[in-house]
Amino acid sequence: MLNSAILVLPTSLILSLFFTVAVRKIAIRYGFVSHPQQDRWHKTPTALLGGVGMFLAFFLPLLFFVDEDPTLLLILTGSLLICGMGLIDDFLHIQPYTKLIGQIVITCLFVAGGQFLELFDWSIMSLALILVWIVGVTNAFNLLDNMDGLSAGTACIAALCLMLAGLSTGNFLIVLACAGMVGATLGFLWFNFYPAKIFMGDSGSLFLGFTLATLSLTGQWGNVTNVLFALLIPVLVLAVPIFDTIFVSLVRFFNGRPISQGGRDHTSHRLVAFGLPERTTVLLFYAMSMLCGGLAVAGLVYDWWYITISAVLVVIGLLYFGIFLSGIVAYGDSPESFKGKSLNFTLKVFLMGKKRIGEIVIDAILISISFLLAFYIRFDGLPSSYAEVVAQTLPILIPLKLVIFFYFGLYRGIWRYVGIQDLFNIIKAISLSSILSVAVMTMMFRFEDYSRSVFFIDWMILLLSVSAVRVAIRAMKEYFSSWVREEGKRLLIFGAGDAGEIVLRELRNNSTLGYVPVGFIDDDSQKVGRNIHGIPVLGTRLELLGLVEAHQITDILVAIPSADKELIQKIFQDCTNTGALVQVLSKNEKTSLSSLRFTHLYI
Repeated sequence: MLNSAILVLPTSLILSLFFTVAVRKIAIRYGFVSHPQQDRWHKTPTALLGGVGMFLAFFLPLLFFVDEDPTLLLILTGSLLICGMGLIDDFLHIQPYTKLIGQIVITCLFVAGGQFLELFDWSIMSLALILVWIVGVTNAFNLLDNMDGLSAGTACIAALCLMLAGLSTGNFLIVLACAGMVGATLGFLWFNFYPAKIFMGDSGSLFLGFTLATLSLTGQWGNVTNVLFALLIPVLVLAVPIFDTIFVSLVRFFNGRPISQGGRDHTSHRLVAFGLPERTTVLLFYAMSMLCGGLAVAGLVYDWWYITISAVLVVIGLLYFGIFLSGIVAYGDSPESFKGKSLNFTLKVFLMGKKRIGEIVIDAILISISFLLAFYIRFDGLPSSYAEVVAQTLPILIPLKLVIFFYFGLYRGIWRYVGIQDLFNIIKAISLSSILSVAVMTMMFRFEDYSRSVFFIDWMILLLSVSAVRVAIRAMKEYFSSWVREEGKRLLIFGAGDAGEIVLRELRNNSTLGYVPVGFIDDDSQKVGRNIHGIPVLGTRLELLGLVEAHQITDILVAIPSADKELIQKIFQDCTNTGALVQVLSKNEKTSLSSLRFTHLYI
């Protein structure tokens, strides 16, 4: 079947090029054209029905192999039905709920006739989860078809990743079908990439989503025996369209709009509104899809822990990407919609709870990973006998530890300003939560089937991970703030002590002040040549005049609040002689060093 896949890909590619050209001519001749509308992105009339050509290029080469695998026949049948329903929608514009019912019926027929990834023992829950997955991904690609080349290119990358995953696991049915998908989408993409000459329509977007969703649930994923971890593979491969669907659904929900109503409020539209060219936006989505899909494929080479960590990183990354997007006014949004309980406010509060929900989610993920890694380290893997133990314990441990974290104020501080006291609170919170975890497990399960060393390892991993995340955020904040402004008043700070360090941080945190910190000067010659947050101590007061001229200093700030009045006056006079504007940071008896701000500046 591998040799067959090698033949299917170029065959589908050639057929896709041929059928796309033919369908475009037919669409233009008979008036099957999408005209610009207020809620649509394109600005010129464009031919429709490209999805028909793409489907035929996928369908026809695979017909020769249906006798080898009956599941393939089932996939093709389902794809035919969903493409046909999409084609009807392109012509007649059927109601969204009617279309949804049709998708559910086709999915049920599809699931009832084949062998697919066994989520649980056959049950209503298993069927419901499969329905949600297939119908959700199907509509995700329909929603993603909002910009030239976006849906087709993303589908091509997803199919390629699934094909590589199939190769690594020996699932040649997926290899064969995905090869046809890659060829069909590539041929269509030649005409659909910006500026598009033809659109796929609902016949194409529904076909792509349905086929990729069903392929992702077909068979097993190699040595990934745990179902929950196996599910992470298709989730990672299709993470970008899933994210776009969730984000757009939230946007429309909070704006009081039907989720099924079209509009120019997608993630891609917001990036263009932010300032990215349309072509660059589409390529950015391609890069994100390749990254997520690559992590999924790499996860099959390693083990469940790699897949889990990859999924966690993707979730965190997309979460913050969504927060960033929520602050961008999309095309068609009225200024009034961003007042009061607006998207810019409401969505951010929903996602982060003024950044607290996001922090809680991150900690919940870290709690889960730490506990799993503890088992992995203790037993050099996760024995099947402990899988049930983990499943029954995590739902208890996560809320228990989060409550303790709340009690010790881990969500009252700002992560980018984390200090020593915050780290002490982390140690106390994690230590107490670990002790209480052992106590709860003893009361509920008499500590049967548990290893005490697991909880100790979990304590160490959680302590390191929770602390590391907070320190890393502060480090990134300081790193990016260390990028010196190219324009502004060039400032020399007199005093390389605590006050000078506070002044430097204040300048970096408040770029609107318009200062460019160039360096420090201090009478202590031992500090010369050292750096404070990347800013050098240039010299002593004796070198002041030469340093001002050499570094083109325009302003000098004297930050020695502990000095007496006589010394301050002398330093002030020396600085004034340089020709620079001099300011002095004062400190009265009631002002602590930590509370110094630029409101204390005076000439």
